[in-house]
Amino acid sequence: MKKIIALTILTLASFNSFANDNAKRLIEMIIKKDIAVFRDGGKSNIRHVIPRVNASQLISEYSNNQYEYEKKYNNQIINIKTVASSVKNDLSGDAFVKANGENQFEYVSLELKNKDNAMNINKGSKLDLICVGTKDNVMFPILKNCVTFDSYFQSFLEKTMNNINELNEEDAPKNFYEALYLGLWELDIKNPNKLDKYDEVDEFGKSGRQDFEKAVKIAKTKAVTEESKTITMPKP
Repeated sequence: MKKIIALTILTLASFNSFANDNAKRLIEMIIKKDIAVFRDGGKSNIRHVIPRVNASQLISEYSNNQYEYEKKYNNQIINIKTVASSVKNDLSGDAFVKANGENQFEYVSLELKNKDNAMNINKGSKLDLICVGTKDNVMFPILKNCVTFDSYFQSFLEKTMNNINELNEEDAPKNFYEALYLGLWELDIKNPNKLDKYDEVDEFGKSGRQDFEKAVKIAKTKAVTEESKTITMPKP
């Protein structure tokens, strides 16, 4: 009898592990898809957290109403796609990038988090950056702590997956990606081998739509705090 119980426990533990692997595999695909869709300007969940702007837009908003501009963008993570008009040094000798608006007399100042990255930027370089807005603007908008899109999201993906790897079934999720992971995990435990067949995230979202919606439904029951109901993005 003890052997049967032990075998049952081992079987359950093994299956739980497989379900956990499926959940990790799928949530990583979902996050990567969200990032790719956001990069292409599509309807990614990330767009609700990180607004996409260009230099002319920021300059226009700033000149129209500085108070409203700073209320909107101060301490806000921003994705700016623009072209470098020049690389300059500030009074401290630190490099910053200028991105012109409609003319050379108005610009956005982009302060790099890693100042050495300025060596890879020249006039005319296309930039896709994640920055933080500030209320400490002088004449024209200033964005701080700017990093490349790729480096920001690579770091975000790694940290998110590391946090997910440490989650247990009974843990409370800190954001909706974690909640969805726990939902996938529970769904796979309750429906053995159901998620094994999904090798592509698009396939999971289409032919596996019902399974995806079941996982989301479970995730919503686990997301009990306001923070866990949303996707949160770290400052660069």
